[in-house]
Order: sequence, then structure tokens, then C-alpha cells
Amino acid sequence: MFLCPICAKELSKCESTLKCASNHSFDYSKSGYVNLLNPGKMNNAKAGDSKEMIRARTEFFESGAYSKIRDMLCTLVSSLKNNIVVDAGCGEGYYTYGLAKAMPDSYVIGFDMSKFGCEHASKVAKREGLFNLSYAVSNIFSMPLASEYADIVVSLFAPVASEEFYRILRNGGHLIVASAGIKHLDGLKMALYDDVYPNEEKFPIYEGLELLRVENLKYSTTIS
Repeated sequence: MFLCPICAKELSKCESTLKCASNHSFDYSKSGYVNLLNPGKMNNAKAGDSKEMIRARTEFFESGAYSKIRDMLCTLVSSLKNNIVVDAGCGEGYYTYGLAKAMPDSYVIGFDMSKFGCEHASKVAKREGLFNLSYAVSNIFSMPLASEYADIVVSLFAPVASEEFYRILRNGGHLIVASAGIKHLDGLKMALYDDVYPNEEKFPIYEGLELLRVENLKYSTTIS
């Protein structure tokens, strides 16, 4: 499914390695992800979130604080044609895992700049026996996929690479964007800061896409 990040030719899998016709090769890690960052563009060791950041975010998600967001996402995606779903900016894989588990007949691909995030996500998938998903280290503004490949792209509290999303979406595909509401994390901010300002709420228009639906999810949670 992946394209070579160096020459854009199709990658073929041979055991634990991906290789293109130009003989560029990329090895799968023991945990199961593949690093497809262009080696000439960025130092992979410094790309994306650190191991400590991934660990901290994982602990937060394991508290269940964002489970309602994941549940709503899975319900929404399940209602659409979703043979191929791309999670652009998947981090540690919390939402990617939920999507793959909720839709066993679909295939989910998670991309993130952090190799630590993809490593953690791959370990969770392997531990849970999920085989309908893959993780790759990649810049979401230049994903190693063919044009019109995905049925759905989800962007969850991550940068929106609208032109790239539009490129990889099939005709009639869907883009789902989750962003912070006006009072997102207000309780946490009030505990940390003297002055708390509301988030700016806006509904951006992406060229080539039509806004079909807006959902507002509001709830409170306590984390000990």
C-alpha cells in the first residue's frame, strides 16, 4: 500500500522489508511499524514527540478521559463507507486502535512523525491481536500513499494538511476533523493559570470539500 518516500515508486514487501524498483529499502521494526520519513529531509531521531511525551499522553488516555471522543469517532466512521481509513497524526495510536477494533472489515493506517508513538501503537496492536491496521513514521503533509487511495481521513487534534488529505481521498471520500471547543480543558487551565481565555471556535472551509456535518461533544470528567 505504501510508496517510496524517496522516488514515489510502489513499495513491495519481502519478509520484514519494503523495497521499491529503485532498490530503496525500509525495514519493519520488531514492534511492527515502518519508518518512511525521507532520510534526506529530517533527522528521524528528533522527529515528532519524544518517548516521555508519548508515555505521558498514554497515561492520560488510559484514564478514560477521552473515551467518549473515541466512541463518537468510531460511531461516525462506522456509518460511512470505510474500506481504507487513514489516521493522519496518530500519535500513540489511541484513536487508530479504536477504529481498527470497531471496524474489523476495514483497514486503518496510522501516520505520525514520532517513531516512539508508532512503536507504542504497534506494540498495542500486536498485543491485542489486531491485524487490520498498519503504522508508519511519516510527515502527514507528504504521506507515502497513492492519490485517491483512502475512503476516510481523520485528523484528531492534529495539524490539518488539507491539500494532502484532498490528494489521497477518493472521490466521495470523507475528511473528519476533531478540534478543541470553546471550553476545551477549561478545568485544567483554571488550575494552572491565573487568566483563562476561551478557545477560538471556527469551522474552516477546505477547498474541494463540502461541509456535511458538525458535531459538538460536551462533558466533564475528573482525573485523580
